[in-house]
Amino acid sequence: MSFLKIRLFSLFICTLGIFLSGCDRSVEPATRIFPVRGVVQKQMDDPAMMLIDHEEIPGFMPRMIMPFRVLDPAEFDGIKPGMVVTLNFHVTDSDSWASDVTPTGETGAITLEERATSKKLLGIGDTLSDFEFLDENGKPVRISDFRGMPVALTFVFSRCPVPEYCPRMMDHFARVREKLDTDPEAPEAYRLLTISFDSEYDSPEIMKSWGSRFGHAEGQAWSLLSTPDSTTIDAVSSEIGLRFGEANGTLQHNLRTVVLDREGVIRALYTDETWEIVDLIDAIKTADS
Repeated sequence: MSFLKIRLFSLFICTLGIFLSGCDRSVEPATRIFPVRGVVQKQMDDPAMMLIDHEEIPGFMPRMIMPFRVLDPAEFDGIKPGMVVTLNFHVTDSDSWASDVTPTGETGAITLEERATSKKLLGIGDTLSDFEFLDENGKPVRISDFRGMPVALTFVFSRCPVPEYCPRMMDHFARVREKLDTDPEAPEAYRLLTISFDSEYDSPEIMKSWGSRFGHAEGQAWSLLSTPDSTTIDAVSSEIGLRFGEANGTLQHNLRTVVLDREGVIRALYTDETWEIVDLIDAIKTADS
């Protein structure tokens, strides 16, 4: 083999190696790490999850009560409600976790507000009340506008930066829509409704801009709803157990995803972010039958 051919072959091998390494799915995604300090509020059912009232994380998120997940549940050994802890919060585009959970020796206030209600929450087989919102173009929309087709609703707020929560709900709905639109067994008509519970900030314009990051566009069977009237969100909350708002000086919220049948009857209800795309697709198909 000539010297020139050897050089060309070597260049090809090097280029191929660079290309393959660039396509290696095992390469870790970029991770941002934020120091966090907060007061432990509650041990969750999952031993790897703890609810913490954390201080503002500059450049990332305001003070909030939220669950933190550790990769090793032993990180939470000996950690009790009321303890002040510090930790490192690792955030990628799709995941987050805490590490180096360390008690400071101080104690803090339990600020978690467990809202009691005399009204029985709706469940499977109950009919969700009709509510009016504004879509991403500022047009009034009622849930009853979609009677005659299955409807899936989820609740978010655009300022949520934690990838597993509101961004994941947006991404999941985008992927559900993509799959349903190419599924020969999908309902002839269906609707996805993403509803903001942040009535003070999320306007139709903000929802439209935020939704575009997840592939939302005109003409899709996916609407982005909001309302300037917090009483609407309070009314929805009282029916399905949605919680959002400021209490004891800290922001608190949970998640709800609901599937309604053609008559507006609840056929599926998810109370956190752990549902899978296939779960919602199956629930929508079942609600159409």
